[in-house]
Amino acid sequence: MKKTIALILFALVFKISSAQTNEIKIDVFDVLALLALDVSFEHNLNTESSVGVSVLFNFAKSSASFRYDQEFALTPYYRQNFFSRGNLNYFGEFFGSLNTGDKNINDINSGDSSSYTDFALGLGFGVKYVTVNGFVADLHAGIGRNLFNTDYSPVIVPRVGISIGKEF
Repeated sequence: MKKTIALILFALVFKISSAQTNEIKIDVFDVLALLALDVSFEHNLNTESSVGVSVLFNFAKSSASFRYDQEFALTPYYRQNFFSRGNLNYFGEFFGSLNTGDKNINDINSGDSSSYTDFALGLGFGVKYVTVNGFVADLHAGIGRNLFNTDYSPVIVPRVGISIGKEF
């Protein structure tokens, strides 16, 4: 159900924002290092700001030595460019993250876990490189804090990525 909602949101954002420059990106860091798929759609409002949405699906086994706590995350964001040097744009980011997953309660070996759904707010920063042909490389890092379900959800929500994509 959550995957269907995410796909519908992507389709709506794509349909609404067909007049200006858009970007679609895949986070290669998550794919290669964490066995997670993180796809982003970004709509450039003007040369200084943009809005976007990112969807993360975690495919790593819960027994993996290192993995995100989140099984699914829907992350809308707003980016403001601070300054540009050539094709590099340095930006700050404000994001929210609706995240779900399983959190171990007592001990990792006991197998006891509980599902959670929470919403985080956070800040980040990064740099984006855009080629003349419209290819995009994006490096960003940020941190957020979950606001509601403090019993099972992780307190800190990381937002780190190396994304590549295309402007259209």
